Amino acid sequence: MASQPSNGRQPGPALRPTRGRSARVAPRLLRKLGGRGVPVQRNGLRLFLILAGLFCLFVPTVALGAGAVYYTNTAQLLSTRLDKLKTYRPFQPSRLYDRTGQLLYEFVYQGRRDPVSLNQISPLLRNATISIENKTFYEDPGVDFVGIAKAAYRTILKQEASGASTITQQLIKLVILEDEERSQDKVAQRKLTEIILAQQLTKQYSKDQILELYLNEINYGNQSYGIQAAAQGYFHKNASALTLNEASLLAGLPQSPTTYNPIQYVNAQYVLPSVTLPPRVWLNDNYTLPYGTLAPRLRQVAVLRQMVLNGAVTKVSEEQARRAVAQDLQFVRQQAPLKAPHFVFYVKQQLEDDPVLNKLLSTEGGLRITTTLDLRVQTIAEEEAARRIKELNDAKRNIHNAAVVALQPGTGQLLAMVGSIDYNGSVTTTTPGEHGNVLDGNVNVTVAQRQPGSALKPFTYLSALEQGKLNAGSVLWDVETRFPIKLGATDKNIDSKDFWYGPKNFDQRWHGPIRMRDALANSLNMPAVLALKAAGVGPTIDLLHAAGIGPKSLGESPDHYGLALTLGGGEVTPLDLTTAYNTLANGGMYIPTTPILHITDRDGKELAFSGLPQPKRVVDEKYVAIIRDFMGDNDARIPLFGKDNALHLSRPSHAKTGTTEDFRDAWALGYTPYVTVGVWTGNNNNEKTAEVESVTGGGVIWNRIMERLFADPALDKLLRGPNLEKSLDFLQPSEVGDVKRDICPLGGRFGQRDNEWFVLGDNGQVTTGKNDCDLYKTIKAVRDPNGGFCLPLKGIDYGDRLVTYKVWNLPSSQDDAKIISGKYDGGQAKVAAGIAPTDACSADVASAPYRPTSSSFGTPPYSGTSDQSGLFQPTPVPPRSVGQGNGANPPTNPRPVVQPTTPPVVQPVAPPTAPPAPRGPQMPGLVGFGENQAKAKLAALGVPNIVVDYQGRDRLGPIYDKFPAYAVVSTSPGPGAPLDPGTTVVLGVRAP
Repeated sequence: MASQPSNGRQPGPALRPTRGRSARVAPRLLRKLGGRGVPVQRNGLRLFLILAGLFCLFVPTVALGAGAVYYTNTAQLLSTRLDKLKTYRPFQPSRLYDRTGQLLYEFVYQGRRDPVSLNQISPLLRNATISIENKTFYEDPGVDFVGIAKAAYRTILKQEASGASTITQQLIKLVILEDEERSQDKVAQRKLTEIILAQQLTKQYSKDQILELYLNEINYGNQSYGIQAAAQGYFHKNASALTLNEASLLAGLPQSPTTYNPIQYVNAQYVLPSVTLPPRVWLNDNYTLPYGTLAPRLRQVAVLRQMVLNGAVTKVSEEQARRAVAQDLQFVRQQAPLKAPHFVFYVKQQLEDDPVLNKLLSTEGGLRITTTLDLRVQTIAEEEAARRIKELNDAKRNIHNAAVVALQPGTGQLLAMVGSIDYNGSVTTTTPGEHGNVLDGNVNVTVAQRQPGSALKPFTYLSALEQGKLNAGSVLWDVETRFPIKLGATDKNIDSKDFWYGPKNFDQRWHGPIRMRDALANSLNMPAVLALKAAGVGPTIDLLHAAGIGPKSLGESPDHYGLALTLGGGEVTPLDLTTAYNTLANGGMYIPTTPILHITDRDGKELAFSGLPQPKRVVDEKYVAIIRDFMGDNDARIPLFGKDNALHLSRPSHAKTGTTEDFRDAWALGYTPYVTVGVWTGNNNNEKTAEVESVTGGGVIWNRIMERLFADPALDKLLRGPNLEKSLDFLQPSEVGDVKRDICPLGGRFGQRDNEWFVLGDNGQVTTGKNDCDLYKTIKAVRDPNGGFCLPLKGIDYGDRLVTYKVWNLPSSQDDAKIISGKYDGGQAKVAAGIAPTDACSADVASAPYRPTSSSFGTPPYSGTSDQSGLFQPTPVPPRSVGQGNGANPPTNPRPVVQPTTPPVVQPVAPPTAPPAPRGPQMPGLVGFGENQAKAKLAALGVPNIVVDYQGRDRLGPIYDKFPAYAVVSTSPGPGAPLDPGTTVVLGVRAP
């Protein structure tokens, strides 16, 4: 604010005096000459007297010979300083764009600056600046000697220091002088240097060139340097389009950008109120502005007055000036552009890690960074992640966050990165006993370590395939098994989780003999653990790292993770895991994820970005094609996920889910030849959700994102190419060199396939096929007199009582894998209770009369239970004809499976005296029931774990309209399935 005027006039209400030894001098609004106020120091009078004397040395009318010599010598010493302008590169902000050219962010280190040519600046702004700063600009030699003399005179008489720097001198100060030369204790020396260099600059550059340099350099406040940055920052328009109201306000800001900062005075609507001025009177030196006039408007009035008084040049009339300031001034909100914030700061970190680019960013700037991100894809991912979390929150499922990564196969380009559902959101847990934020929006979860659950299983099976430890025909037994994890593990402590590891399936059931395809499709745990045991933890981790899991993930020794690795026993980032899935989409070629398309400097020169390694083949495409075929087989998924599950899309796709223990993390990842998407859902503080599993959480988000990408023609062209050259699906395994061979059918829900894909060995053979099947063992037994069976004794002829039949070749316990029970659900309505013979026949069996009982004969495959000896009593299931492929039901007229054994194959029946096996509760038919009714029925059956999966039209299709809201449309397990203790039932419910 201004100090007390010496002429006795009281200042206007908005120009109240301040106390103290020094004061900031406000613009002299009531004078015809608007000077630039500077603080008055105690020694100010002395300094300016000295300056006045120095200046007088160079006034032509009083110049002396000694002064001329001094001037000439000093000018020669300073002349080279102007060479700095030839190489001067004022800092500029660097800008980050999406692939379509939409601005994502500005890197503002020192401030924003957008240099423009003089003809791109409004004449109103140019004239306003000249009028208030240096009205003789186009006539003076770079120095205003009259102004200097007046300033010295005012200083002597009033102890009021006001500068007399011209625009040229100010430019010298801003660009040529060093920081130490601008210090307050070197005022006289600095002024002398400015005067000399300003005159030389005027000789070397035209006035328009000087004005252009100046208007692109000065500070307009709010980190806006140069008039283009100011016009954009305050009004979101170019400098060429400024109105008189806008131009006159901006022209006054450089005098004191902080004091006159208009953003400090705008109202809630970002409007600066108008000022009403009486005609002509406001130009009078004695006029007092209205009470409460805001500082930016005070300064603006000073500018407008000078423009009117300089009307011959500015062509601005008094009436035009009054009309301009009488209008409200609308400003834009002072927010830095920030779209896709987590992606922006991920890229920023990568740029700052580059030694060359980091230096350019922080000094010169001016970089144009075009990224791979597409805001259309980003917006879809953001919307669907937030929508699903809201739906689950509305259903009280205690899940608050999601993260999404979208990549392009073939290029590794990062199309979308959603680090949280709300960058500015924060939600503190309300769960008793938990701490922290369930939503911490600033945290980029895509680069945070989380447990992936079963999402690592594809790589477990791939590792076993590649090493030749297993093939697609190998049988993995899904029966209760435990593995030692600590020294001292014995049969005595077999139930201790400290010594033994024994995972269960999501549905809390065992399913017996399973092949890789069905085990992966239905995400069964025990087969995956057995596959990892065969492949080895170390080689599997090596494969994961090679496929894209960064060195900061899974960095411990293999023993640290053990067999739990395949079920999420390690931690990875969503970005890394999606990159690894992208490697599967690339047929085993690891292509580094890149967020950058290209970078140019301020001159348009292309710059290299050195932050990424080179693509590398990490696994043979033949093995990848087999795993990919498993992941795209929706029929194989039906037993546990149902036909219309979230991973089944309208186009071919290949996907996998993952849910961690206690439902803390739920994932869904999948790919097509043209896009790979990974989704994580959970809570930031890692607390449990209300049993939100992968399909319900990440699966729904993944499904919706993919379908929206498919449905948008513009995005389809982005993903598949302008001419849609990328196929909708991958090559078949046979097209990359795999071969199909017959396999022994297993029967049951998981055994409906009689052929599989194989990679030929070096000898052109594969060690599987129907004629060398090792699924069963042949048992010879004697029919005893009661219709039962016993083991034959040597040397006795039993005649036709000696029969041969097959039982499952169950695995036996080993030191590193103890089978707790061979019992499993073979998919039949009733599990057989008979026991294979273990006792030797008595000596009289051969001669005793035979009293046969009703028995049935059939052919494998069988399912059933084993006793402690490991022998198996099978339950027959209908055989399937060869070559029928997948299918939930056996063929109507099956072709019998030819057995390799010569003796007839029979199935003994348990002795009639054996009591029937007790049966527990079975899953009732609940389709059509209301949600609450279904829950009540299950509760009555003692089912403690019930998960509700709300399904909308996007998942149910036409079925959606056949059911009322909140009706049960599907269940897992299905009707008739045994409800063992601890079984989790999933109710598919029609969403409203």
